[in-house]
Amino acid sequence: MREVHNGFFENINVEKLFDEDDEYTFPPFTDEELEETEKAIGWKLPKSYIALLKIRNGGSINYNEFEDCWLSVIYGVSSGEGLADMYDNWINEWQYPNIGIPFGETQSAGHDMYFMDFGSVDENGEPRIVLVDNELDNSVTFVANNLEEFLTMIYNHEEV
Repeated sequence: MREVHNGFFENINVEKLFDEDDEYTFPPFTDEELEETEKAIGWKLPKSYIALLKIRNGGSINYNEFEDCWLSVIYGVSSGEGLADMYDNWINEWQYPNIGIPFGETQSAGHDMYFMDFGSVDENGEPRIVLVDNELDNSVTFVANNLEEFLTMIYNHEEV
C-alpha cells in the first residue's frame, strides 16, 4: 500500500521515484530539525515538500526507472549536508537567485537547479517549480504549477 501524507501524491508511488538507498537519503527528521532548516534558509517549507520528505527524506532519482529524467537528487532535511547546508552554497557561492527553495539538483552537477519559486503560488499556497540555469545568467524556466504536479510528470515519464 502506498503511503500518502496530507492528501499529496495520491496518484504516484513516491518510493518508486528514488534509488533504494543512497548518500542523499536521511533518517526521518524531527520538528526541531525542520524548524532549524526553515530558519537557516529563511523560507517556510511548503506542505507538499514536507509531505514528500515524510515519505522519503531526500534521495537520488531511480534512473533504472526514470532514465529520461533531468532531476538527479531531491534534498532532504538533515543536520549534515541537508537542505540548509546546501542552501548556503547555492545562494552564496553559486549565486543562484533568492526566489525560493532550491530543492532539486540536476544531472549538470549544480549548473542548474530546480527551485520552489515563491514568486508565484497556487490556490493552496504551493510554489511553482522552475528550473534556474546558473550558466545562463540564472535564467528561469517554468516547469510545473507545484511540487506534486512536477513529481507526477516525472513519474508518468512526461517531459519536464
